[in-house]
Amino acid sequence: MTANLTQDEIESQLCDFLHANILAGDVAVSADTELVLIGVDSFSLMELVLFIERRFGLELPAEALTPDNIASVRTLSAYCLALLTQNRHV
Repeated sequence: MTANLTQDEIESQLCDFLHANILAGDVAVSADTELVLIGVDSFSLMELVLFIERRFGLELPAEALTPDNIASVRTLSAYCLALLTQNRHV
């Protein structure tokens, strides 16, 4: 299932997870929303990382959780897609 995901599909799943499990009901999230601006803190980020690891079968090492990779759903999904692509070629 995860082998042929697009970045848009990953973004959609991450936005859905954030909306359903992390954010207050009236907080909107899109792929370009800066996570820190909508209240995603370190605990919320760990929940999101655990979701990614379970959902997509990825391992996100702590050193990969840099500001560049976790700034928004778009940057996080791009990182996930790169890992998925890399795993396909291993």
